[in-house]
Amino acid sequence: MRWLRRLGALSLVAIFLLLVTVWWLLQRPIPGDPVELAASGLEAPVQIRYDGRRRPFVTAVSFTDAVYTQGWLHARERFWQMELLRRAGKGRLAELLGRGLLATDEELHRAGVPALAEQMAANADAATLAVVDAYLAGINLALVDLVPPVEFMLLGADLTPWTRADVFAIGGVMAFQSGRNMRNELLRLNLMTDLTPELASLFLAQGSDLPVSVPERIPFDRYLALEAALGSEQPFYQPPLLGSNGWVVGPSRSATGQGLFAFDSHDGWGMPSLFYEVHLFFPGPSGPESVRGFSVPGLPGAINGFNEFMAWGFTNIGDSQDLYLETRDPENPLRFKGREGWYEAEVTTVAIPVAGAEDHELAIVRTENGPLIQTSPPISLRWSAAEIGTEYGLDALFLLNRATSLEAFMAAIDRFPAPSANVTYADVAGNIVFRTLGLLPERGSGSGLAPLPADDPASAWRGLLPLTGLPRSVNPETGYLVKANARVLPEPPLISADNAPGYRQARLETLLAAERAVDFKKMSAWQGDWYNLQAEWLLPEMLDALRGSEFESHQVAVTLEYWSTRPLNEPELAAPLYFNEWYLALARRLFAERLGEDRFQALLGNSYVLNHALDRLIVLAPDSPWWGGARRDLIRSAFADVLAAADRREPPRGQVWGDVHQLLFKHEMSGAVPGLDLLFDRGPFAWGGGNPTVGRARFRYNRPYTATGGATVRLVLELSQPMRIGAIMPGGQSGHALSAHYDDQLPVWMDRTLDVIPATPQEAGDVVTTLLP
Repeated sequence: MRWLRRLGALSLVAIFLLLVTVWWLLQRPIPGDPVELAASGLEAPVQIRYDGRRRPFVTAVSFTDAVYTQGWLHARERFWQMELLRRAGKGRLAELLGRGLLATDEELHRAGVPALAEQMAANADAATLAVVDAYLAGINLALVDLVPPVEFMLLGADLTPWTRADVFAIGGVMAFQSGRNMRNELLRLNLMTDLTPELASLFLAQGSDLPVSVPERIPFDRYLALEAALGSEQPFYQPPLLGSNGWVVGPSRSATGQGLFAFDSHDGWGMPSLFYEVHLFFPGPSGPESVRGFSVPGLPGAINGFNEFMAWGFTNIGDSQDLYLETRDPENPLRFKGREGWYEAEVTTVAIPVAGAEDHELAIVRTENGPLIQTSPPISLRWSAAEIGTEYGLDALFLLNRATSLEAFMAAIDRFPAPSANVTYADVAGNIVFRTLGLLPERGSGSGLAPLPADDPASAWRGLLPLTGLPRSVNPETGYLVKANARVLPEPPLISADNAPGYRQARLETLLAAERAVDFKKMSAWQGDWYNLQAEWLLPEMLDALRGSEFESHQVAVTLEYWSTRPLNEPELAAPLYFNEWYLALARRLFAERLGEDRFQALLGNSYVLNHALDRLIVLAPDSPWWGGARRDLIRSAFADVLAAADRREPPRGQVWGDVHQLLFKHEMSGAVPGLDLLFDRGPFAWGGGNPTVGRARFRYNRPYTATGGATVRLVLELSQPMRIGAIMPGGQSGHALSAHYDDQLPVWMDRTLDVIPATPQEAGDVVTTLLP
């Protein structure tokens, strides 16, 4: 037995040594802080200070020196994230991650994302290229002594220097991800082709713009492949989506007489967070300047943020993509029926590198509407951002970042071809503004909700809407402005008919209208508001259907009746769970049999399309043929389904909302090797809120109820001198899993509070690193 004990002791030693080795490998990439570092290409020394969360405060003599330093910081803290984003923009994810990402690369190429990036690079003027080159110099300086991050070690990948093309590639993929309507169009086409026009019209906000006779239905397995390729379920690549809440309050409605700004960007949650916070200070032609806020690693400047004069934030809106049902000559696969007769399509070939295999040759077929995103049946994509010509480019972001007047801000917004978005704005002069930006189509027919026949002359775009003519509001009499991905009114022009339900925006409008003296504290609290306006709207109708039945006095019905008077999605309450289960049970009763299970699951996977259809049925369409004359019976049957499901659950599992609605922050590679999730991921955590709440916690109805997206940034400002600043994000500044700053902001984020952000570099602390020319 002695030898067994000796073997056991040796095993423990081996395990200990293995753990020490793994820990050492994981610790190595965490960058240290040099006191001084030689940095070729700088004009003058740059000082870097950090606050307690490792937010960098950079003091430089010019904007180019500041973004040089930003590039150095990005590469040291987030190089893995940068690698994925640049590869996505170039359609080269499979080169690093293997054949499983080939479909994503194909769709990015077909959609024209790499081509857009190349056009943006070609459009860049000398001033823009000077900023980009400075940023690249900082990245490549960091790569000189950067220890490969753990993700690179796991893949056996090399660190490769950055070029101009990489920066523009990230700009291209961000523009593409903001125009997601094409996925909704594909879904509607699949949902509607087996339905009568009367039933199909439910899935269209403005009647039916789908031809009654569709030449050929998309095979459903092909639809699912397209959905995955377009980024809905990627295991590695989680791009920015630019969903958000943004609202501003003018001095007349502010408790202090100073303008107020609130913004929270909604994206997929992951580790690390999508954004990296940065604070850049430098002298400008008219005095001190700054660019502060939230940057995407791989792009210089700030996407959402503020400077010494103003604050801005983007909320996704607008429909810049349309799909067309093409008619192909059965004798010639490259011949298509156009609006003026038959013609020959153009074909280009792209070689896509694949790890461990030969390059994949992709043929891109371009019709008069745009490239085919699928070939059987042929469907083409027209995307306004692919038509920027030689006029627009990345300079718009830098002009916005450095705008120090309302006029300069307006001029910068007029330069944005993509993404299609609303921007909310407040400045120290007391102005509040919203603007719609981005190139959008002037359609000949339809509202962009479903694919149109390519050979119909009416389906052609008439052109692009002029940027200067898009909706705006400047200093309204209400004293406040709110944008939350809901539809822009009034119209025309048609900005989009395919938006988020208006619950978040309506809730914020209600809060602001009721408050005559808004302050910083209220703005911060509203960002975490869990009031469920969808439940307030739907439950009276649903509960009314129970009157006179055996369910009317059931404990669950009584609970929902009481909760509906103040429906907060608190994690410790059972009512939010009952409501969502009833909602899903009713969706199944209404849609599953007619659509079939596969299509029903696809509908559940798109909450916007489901919400618009089902919520309209419940409240606005009691006589719809979808009810089959049995509206009350169907609602009651769905309620019985909820009770049956509750009886099957064994306490304490699934008794309250927080038991099932939980946060999960996943790293792209946590599932690649068993056990990595314990190191890389955070959660799950019981959580409140939901899809319709201002404090959003997005889940997919086909995977209830794990929350995978919501606020990746929360920012509140009082536009005083100096500014009062609060901010937080779910995670931390570092992308290195063993860094103390990988997840140090997460507890504050989960408390639904904000960190106080230093107003000046000096308040952040002492100089930590100096970059020397």
